[in-house]
Amino acid sequence: MLFAASFTLYLLLTLLIDALAAPRGRFAGRPLWGQLTAVLTLSLLFAVWFAVSWRPIFAAVSALITYTIIVLISDYKFRNVQEPLNFVDFALIPQIWRHPVLYQAPYLHHPAFFAGIAALLGIIVLWCRFVEPSLLPDGHVWDVAVPAGVVLAMVIGWAVAGPLPSRLTAAVHRRMMPADSTRHVRVLGLAASLAAGLVGWRHAATRSRTWPVAVPSVRPLPDGPSPVVIAVQSESFMDLRRAGLHDVKLPGLEHARSQAVAYGRVAVPVQGAWTLRSEFAFLAGCPLDEFGLDALHPYLRLAKPPRTLAHHLGDAGFATAFVHPFDLDFFNRRVAMPRLGFDRLVDEGDFAGVAREGYYVPDMALAEYALAMAAKEKQPLFCMIATMENHNPWDKDRLPGIETPVDRYVYHLRNADRMIAHLIAGIERLGRPAVLAFYGDHVPTMPELADPFPDPRTDYFVMGCRDGAWLPGQPRDCALHEMADTILDALAWACDRPA
Repeated sequence: MLFAASFTLYLLLTLLIDALAAPRGRFAGRPLWGQLTAVLTLSLLFAVWFAVSWRPIFAAVSALITYTIIVLISDYKFRNVQEPLNFVDFALIPQIWRHPVLYQAPYLHHPAFFAGIAALLGIIVLWCRFVEPSLLPDGHVWDVAVPAGVVLAMVIGWAVAGPLPSRLTAAVHRRMMPADSTRHVRVLGLAASLAAGLVGWRHAATRSRTWPVAVPSVRPLPDGPSPVVIAVQSESFMDLRRAGLHDVKLPGLEHARSQAVAYGRVAVPVQGAWTLRSEFAFLAGCPLDEFGLDALHPYLRLAKPPRTLAHHLGDAGFATAFVHPFDLDFFNRRVAMPRLGFDRLVDEGDFAGVAREGYYVPDMALAEYALAMAAKEKQPLFCMIATMENHNPWDKDRLPGIETPVDRYVYHLRNADRMIAHLIAGIERLGRPAVLAFYGDHVPTMPELADPFPDPRTDYFVMGCRDGAWLPGQPRDCALHEMADTILDALAWACDRPA
């Protein structure tokens, strides 16, 4: 009776909390399969706590608190980046622990946090010792408790990593498309969206665009200088003036636009976070939705990586380098980037002696590194740079003397603009056919600037240089995955070959 009452009350309360998770949808309008998935998911959470305690009230309270914390974290994420939790977020827990500042969670390494954990463990011990007796009969740990725990672990392990019927995974995957966490939570609720997302993700969706088969157009003449392609994914970069948010002049960007083959606003697949989705869409050259639920974390498995712009240029004889002045294990880049066509990886270790701007390696150091690499490399070169300087948080300890988050962001934004000017001047000095592409990965996570952003697009340009002169072009808004074709067209023109 106590078990049934505890579980029933727990389930009702958690379903109520689930109904309040942002973004809210109509609870009564949820599909039956979603309701059943939520009940099953929440029941498993209760079962985990009961399996380790054999105390129904304790299990109900602990599971209720656990799920409430998950909902609060999801709501916080939604407020900041317009996206609630999804199942792949749980794969990020190790990197959150390694880089707490990046996730605005420095308290994770504070002594007070560990003191709180110790106090919580003490409360659990006291509860189990003095408040609620165990339902497990004396002497039945090994023949009841342990087997039950093993069976529960096997059920959860099977759901997470075991073989599932292909019809089940395909059916769930179909119902979870498009891969939009906001829609998932609004339609299914948070609990069902997490579980269904994990099951649907097990149905791998493979996609690879068809690149041009023949690539002589990107080869230089036998006696000519080899071409250079530099692509910059600039952290949180956007033209605030064009977005109508702030009067910040960016002369480097304006100069680039005046000589660009194409420039304008670019639709990126994220808002405020998940840089790797922009990175992947740019390289793959096709919309993220075509990769199914892998679109939520394209680098999580990459069992069958698509053919990318790096592969295509590599096939044409280009050396390919990926430059990112941070931990390449973050987002699994150390494994993913070679599979996506890069021969050389450059990480924070290559900038060990460089003074930081705020918390991260400055953009100007990356520009100098790329230009030095291009000057040294005699064969054709494709270098992709993913900057870090303007990554959040923009807190008070970041830049002493600069008082507001917006002003700190603008300080780094101007540095990114100087990077543009430095790259343009450096490419002109190289005297080689060249393409310079630049785009912002997403808008900044900054409620002080806009909450939410009226336009989540960022800005881009593609420039082509031939015989020391920049090729003329025109403004053209685009989607991020379309930039690769513009780069290849500009490269063909720069190498004086018909597209």
